[in-house]
Amino acid sequence: MPEKSKKTKPLRNSNLFLILISAIIAFALWIVMSLTAFPEMTQVIRNVPIDFSLAGSYADVAGISILDTSNQTVNLRITGQRYLIGDYTSDDVHVGINLDSVRAPGVYELALVVTSNNGDEIEVEQIEPSTVRVEFDYIITKEFSVADGTLAADISSLSASQGYLIDPSEVTINPSTVELRGPRDYINQITSCVVKVDSSSTLKTTLTTDNTSLVMYNGENVVEDEKITAQTDSFELTVPVYMRKDLNLDVVIQTYFDQFDISSLKYTIDPSTIAVRSQSDRITDLDEISLGFIDLRNIDVNRTTFQMPINDTEYYTNITGLDTATVTFDLENYSMKTVSLSNSQVYPINVPSGYTVNVESETIQNVTIVGPSDVIDQIDSSDVIAQLDMLDYNVTEGYNIYPVSVYLPTHNDCWCVGYYQVYCSIERTDAQTVNPTAE
Repeated sequence: MPEKSKKTKPLRNSNLFLILISAIIAFALWIVMSLTAFPEMTQVIRNVPIDFSLAGSYADVAGISILDTSNQTVNLRITGQRYLIGDYTSDDVHVGINLDSVRAPGVYELALVVTSNNGDEIEVEQIEPSTVRVEFDYIITKEFSVADGTLAADISSLSASQGYLIDPSEVTINPSTVELRGPRDYINQITSCVVKVDSSSTLKTTLTTDNTSLVMYNGENVVEDEKITAQTDSFELTVPVYMRKDLNLDVVIQTYFDQFDISSLKYTIDPSTIAVRSQSDRITDLDEISLGFIDLRNIDVNRTTFQMPINDTEYYTNITGLDTATVTFDLENYSMKTVSLSNSQVYPINVPSGYTVNVESETIQNVTIVGPSDVIDQIDSSDVIAQLDMLDYNVTEGYNIYPVSVYLPTHNDCWCVGYYQVYCSIERTDAQTVNPTAE
């Protein structure tokens, strides 16, 4: 006989359905009872930030600023309507300070004012701490700069290797200014600032470093105060390093005739050496530098001393502090004699082909000769000649005045002082041929 099929009970008649319905109804009843029987609740909110704004207060108008505070946050216990404050966080409340009593710089214990950011009515049951200690002062700024000498570099921890040097005056600071901010009385006592290199090193090459710190000074005393802040605490120093070397000084005696023996002329140079600095390797093999030229024709027994400039170059700088050297010639046993030359003693040389140079001047008078006294006594005008080098000029027909070199060709330790010239005429000696043009 076939089995009878079982009938399934509807869900609403099952025990599970009744349990769910009962739970929902119970929860709804609990919500209703909570809102009606217990409409208010107490909420604890921790680490609520304190707003230290001075906007609109007397302190703000008077230029008084907050220097320090005892706390930055508070813990609150507030009471309000459950449906309003039930999910409150620190973002829903505002804690400010009561600034009514602040009329001058000083330390104040200020009450805290709590309000809802949502405009809800709340009651503060407890605030911890109940007050906040705030220090007020006039806050000012003051600038220190390299330009006015109030910002400098301290490179005492650095040294130069043997044969090198550091010039503190050339150290650069970037940025070249710093602005300090803090209480007026504190800032006004700062007279200068120093950017100090915090690491030690021995240098051969230029150093650029940001391993530095800012040090404040009142006169010669270091000032350390957390109430003072700097606009920046990151500075970069560039410290140039130079090679240093002592170089001998010399001078070139410009002789105007080849026969003169330069070694016969004794002289001294004061100073004989100078110290130079350079960042170029060119001074490594350099032992001597020249002061320049002295024309032999300017030296006589009455003029034995010459001032010569000590010039810097593009690859070294004189660091002695002396900008001139004195060249002194030893002419103690020298004497002078004056003679005159006839035009037969004037010799034009390097005359271009086809030209003749005629010396029109009859004499060259008052030619001064300098030399050792025992030699000068034996010299007369026949020992002197004048030479006119036409290679130095564009030769054209006509009359002109030309400088001549006057010297003693047979005496290599004597010379003529001064500059001389002669009047000459120049003629063409070859006839110019004009070729007729064929018609």
